[in-house]
Amino acid sequence: MADGAGRPLDELAEQLSQRRCLAQVYGDTLVVSLGVRGEQVIACDGQRFRWGGERGHVIGDVGKESAAADRTLLVLRQIRRWS
Repeated sequence: MADGAGRPLDELAEQLSQRRCLAQVYGDTLVVSLGVRGEQVIACDGQRFRWGGERGHVIGDVGKESAAADRTLLVLRQIRRWS
């Protein structure tokens, strides 16, 4: 969970890395992959994590990085299965 000391995207990247997901923060975006073709981008508006940018589907709320990481992995596994 974010404690205010770290940035939300860094916190989410840490949660995903612990779950063996490739995760790298680049400025205001987080790039994630499970080894499938292409990478997926996650953005954060300070309140919510979203796929692709500020208008993307909501993954989860800031402060609930563990739940957002679980949701991210679920979607990445579905992408991997269908690619």
